[in-house]
Amino acid sequence: MSRRISPLSSLSCIIRLTEEGSSVADRDAITLAAPRDAHLLVTIVAAKASVPFSPIGAGYVAPMVEEINEKVRIRGAALAESLREKLRRDGVNGTVRLILNHVDIVTEEAVRLARATDLVVLDQPGAALDTKDLILEEALFHSGRPILVAVTRKTMAVHPRRIVVGWDGSAHAARAVGDALALFPSIEMAEIVSVDGEKDLSNALPGADLARHLAHKGVTTTLASLSARGTSVGSVLDGHAIRADADLIVMGGFGHSRLREFLFGGVTVELTEGASVPLLIAY
Repeated sequence: MSRRISPLSSLSCIIRLTEEGSSVADRDAITLAAPRDAHLLVTIVAAKASVPFSPIGAGYVAPMVEEINEKVRIRGAALAESLREKLRRDGVNGTVRLILNHVDIVTEEAVRLARATDLVVLDQPGAALDTKDLILEEALFHSGRPILVAVTRKTMAVHPRRIVVGWDGSAHAARAVGDALALFPSIEMAEIVSVDGEKDLSNALPGADLARHLAHKGVTTTLASLSARGTSVGSVLDGHAIRADADLIVMGGFGHSRLREFLFGGVTVELTEGASVPLLIAY
């Protein structure tokens, strides 16, 4: 008789090396990997400095840049060893890699590695143009995998049962719901929430149609139509998820163009930066 394989058999966790060294992405990745005997690939991305192009660059600045990069390498190596020890302690089958290069190169390489896993776990970006923002954008658009954004306030449930779906009728939202159900067959209840205020939903696929689809899969569903009423859509969704005691918010990424959302804000940016409940997004 063949062994039953978990739908979540491999995860990728991408961590940006920072001065403060804080991350909760590894916490949630380990939480999910350990009980499933899933392989966990942890990639630490460390951005190195470059010598600016100038007449004095080679003679004066270059040694300083080399010293900075060596300090980054040492901190990265220490973090990598700390994470290897954490995986051993928690009984997780995993690999820890440190990539030191220019920020665009390390981000692309980390995301390329993540394509051979089932789920990518990331930390919340701290603010616009934070390096973590670049990692999130690259992973969302180019990994081909759903993204779990780990949050400080709530650890990801090992077997999530209750989800709140931010529903706008888009293909991205539909894909996120499908990914959530495929990865977490423990999901029993889904509240499908539509929020007026960010976009015109009059021609969107009604939440009732999604509810019927989920009912065929044995998921108990409820529908909620909320109004932002001058409040941001992201804060309405997050607040509703907190009150519903949801294990996970599920939504599609970027209803507007990428550039517009990153420059002017939007639900994806707001929730990835400020959600209080773990967030699963897909594009």
